[in-house]
Amino acid sequence: MYKPVSLFVLFIFFTAVIHINAVQFFDDTVMQAAAHMRQPWLNHVMLWCTQLGSSAFLLPLIIIVGAVLLAYTKTCDGILLLVMFLCERLLNRGLKDWIERARPAFEPLVRETSYSFPSGHSMNAACVYPIIAYLLVKHIPFLTARKKAVYTLICVLVTLVGASRVYLGAHFFTDVLGGFSVGLMLFFLLKLFDEKYRPFDKNRERKTGGKR
Repeated sequence: MYKPVSLFVLFIFFTAVIHINAVQFFDDTVMQAAAHMRQPWLNHVMLWCTQLGSSAFLLPLIIIVGAVLLAYTKTCDGILLLVMFLCERLLNRGLKDWIERARPAFEPLVRETSYSFPSGHSMNAACVYPIIAYLLVKHIPFLTARKKAVYTLICVLVTLVGASRVYLGAHFFTDVLGGFSVGLMLFFLLKLFDEKYRPFDKNRERKTGGKR
């Protein structure tokens, strides 16, 4: 339980410090540095990376993963993934409207209309991809044997999504950190719930007489 609690405390910390002038100066400095790094080819790469954290990309991916889980007779886990994603989206929208941090104004390469903190793409990536990895590693033997490689890949992917938001001028660095903290908090809450209670496994055990 300490991981979700620690991440919640970390989010509260970020929520408080973004209003401090020194932190805003740091965010502005990072944004300017990212803007100076821009190259045409790198712009295309980062635009592609940022799409990996968009709801438009993740929803079809979740449906595909749900279909894979269905093939392994794990329909309830697929539904749980979808429900968690929808809850995460509602939570992100509520947090943005509550905190009301303005977007950066450093020549953004993408146009966004919502508030800035916490980063929605970063929160999406930090919540959904670890959950997908957790469920697939749990149910697919081929991935279970390669658990470390799977989670390493997910870590790189999530980091790229967060970095792309700063590079493209869509978010401050602390927006990304805030999104990561809430997204990972939701992942660890789901993982804790699944490991402690395993309601779907228990239901299956009752139906099959305890056989696996």
